[in-house]
Amino acid sequence: MFGGLEKWLYLCGVLVMYNTSTLQYHNIHRQTIMKKTILTFVFLFAAVLCCNAQIFWKITGNGLSRPSYLLGTHHVAPVEVLDSLEGFSDILAGVDKVYGEMVMSEAMSPAGQQVMAMAAMAPSDSTLSKVLAPAQMDSLTAVLRRYMGPQVSAEAFEPLKPSMVSTVLAMAQSQVAFPGFDSSRQLDGVVQERAAALGKEIGGFENINEQCAVLFGGSISSQVEDLLEVVRHDDQAVDMAKKLAQAYMSGDLNAILSILENPEFTTPEATDRLINKRNLNWMRVLSALLPTASVLIAVGAGHLPGEKGLISLLRKDGYTVEKI
Repeated sequence: MFGGLEKWLYLCGVLVMYNTSTLQYHNIHRQTIMKKTILTFVFLFAAVLCCNAQIFWKITGNGLSRPSYLLGTHHVAPVEVLDSLEGFSDILAGVDKVYGEMVMSEAMSPAGQQVMAMAAMAPSDSTLSKVLAPAQMDSLTAVLRRYMGPQVSAEAFEPLKPSMVSTVLAMAQSQVAFPGFDSSRQLDGVVQERAAALGKEIGGFENINEQCAVLFGGSISSQVEDLLEVVRHDDQAVDMAKKLAQAYMSGDLNAILSILENPEFTTPEATDRLINKRNLNWMRVLSALLPTASVLIAVGAGHLPGEKGLISLLRKDGYTVEKI
């Protein structure tokens, strides 16, 4: 059915890592789209912030002289999650380094924004109206208007690759679960900001070019297919956003894994490309990093569970990984 779930999740997370000037760079309906898409969330799940037992882990053993830590994030969850984690502030103060999927300050710099914006631009022969039939443009417009109001149309996104349009739509759908989200207080970014204020070294497993390759590197035809899937299964996407939000805010990695592995909503190829291969790449970095420093690793919670998740991979490398 909805075969692009992991891609949908990844697109949603990546867009949040960039501020609204990315779309303003394209002059796409100016501020209206992104203000309605990103900047108007309320915290639906604040009542369960105390239940995040499975998202924060301690890494010891295998010759480590000091522990490191693994934090699973949700890229649009409220930053109050951090206040609910026992000992988080003291742990952050005690580590040497903080590593995320990428260095957020670099991604949100003018240079990073420009790289993202240029990577999102479609070739002149593959702009939106050239790859979608008129009826498909109408369907996209109808879904966009459901979230952004009657003034929005698919034509406003004409210069962009379909994957960027999927990203914007994914964020609009996600606001149903976290409609109070403030992009200036994004969870991964706040962790890095607090660490930087304490003088910690900030590192990233990927740079912006690598992120853009994952986000925009597929063929235009595959991007069109993914976009149409999101449009066709709009209700399912919203329902999935709610379920993932509930699973995260209750700290239930098993529930997150069951969603990510549901064959109705994903493909093995998507899981391998967007999660498993990246986890292996990150483990190569960690194998050299962990023996040298105490590190707080803060990455999307979908990278933690499962046989090929970071928790299992760290254990296979001889580390003891325990819930905090």
